[in-house]
Amino acid sequence: MCSCIRSVREDHLVVYYNGKIMTKINDSYNNLKYGQYEGERIHFEFNDEAKIDETYDDRIFNCTYKGETMQVRRSEKICESINNNNLDDYAIIFKETYYEIHRIELITDLVKRSYGERVKLRDNNTFEIDDRFMVDEKATAHYGSKGSDKRWKFLCIVVKGTQRKKGIKTKIGVVELDEKLLEILAKINFLINPNMTDRIFTSQLPVWLLKTMEDERKVGV
Repeated sequence: MCSCIRSVREDHLVVYYNGKIMTKINDSYNNLKYGQYEGERIHFEFNDEAKIDETYDDRIFNCTYKGETMQVRRSEKICESINNNNLDDYAIIFKETYYEIHRIELITDLVKRSYGERVKLRDNNTFEIDDRFMVDEKATAHYGSKGSDKRWKFLCIVVKGTQRKKGIKTKIGVVELDEKLLEILAKINFLINPNMTDRIFTSQLPVWLLKTMEDERKVGV
């Protein structure tokens, strides 16, 4: 097998392909495609459960891992894993992409298993807690106004302690949660079990909500 690469420069490659001389960026993808694969689509197998097939579009791959197949556009990382024959690196890329695609689905399942019906994920990707608090997708907390026409008002919450890495078990293995979601979960947990001695927190609540929460606390609700 010969290479289509005729010259390698610091920032680009000179490539001869389909009877034409072209210049390509000197990166992992082009070195692999026009070197080992002579300009044709890239196909690679780590094993029966981990396979990579480039689509008819450059730099877009159909990737398979443990029975799950999806499109991955991170061509540089994919090609680096192929060049190094590194299944562990490929698994990380696959899991990160899987998480990006299935993030809402995974979050919904995690919240339901952790908090039951006390926390609901709304269509705008906000989490409503006990119909009185809300944490949005930016991890900003709010409390709701009284009455049917609910309006949300900003609520300052400082959750102390270092957030530890956490993962969700999926059919492709454990997928690690991102830092923003860990912050969201920490604030949800605080609002599920609020510290009523935290004066910064309680001083922001309206009288009616504070009284409701104190009454519930007294009767063990």
